[in-house]
Amino acid sequence: MRRLIAIAVFQLASTGAYACLWATSTPPSGWYEWSAQLFGGDVTAVSKDESRPVDVITVKVVETFKGPETPHGGTLTVRVPSRNWAACKLERPATGARVLVALNANSEVLLVPLSESYTEQLRKIRGQGKN
Repeated sequence: MRRLIAIAVFQLASTGAYACLWATSTPPSGWYEWSAQLFGGDVTAVSKDESRPVDVITVKVVETFKGPETPHGGTLTVRVPSRNWAACKLERPATGARVLVALNANSEVLLVPLSESYTEQLRKIRGQGKN
């Protein structure tokens, strides 16, 4: 019984670490599988929610990879737990940074830097009808 409890505690403790590892190392196809909506865009504002440990990130959408088409120049505002940046070894994005914003069916959000080469890979997958 103690062994089962230890395993359960370990799994709960490592869930956040797994999510971080996944977010920083998954191939583009993994993002398509995980997400319900997937966007590329430029950060226009970063602020803190004073009532909770959450960062509020506003992104001007440049490209929709998956999900309902957002008009070019439309904006998204997402809330990311502040602890995610350190836990995932990611820098909080600065205004002007290009990012990938992914939302899944449970309204969970992941936001990571987006390079031009990764953008090209996402476009290829979208072109194969996986959107």
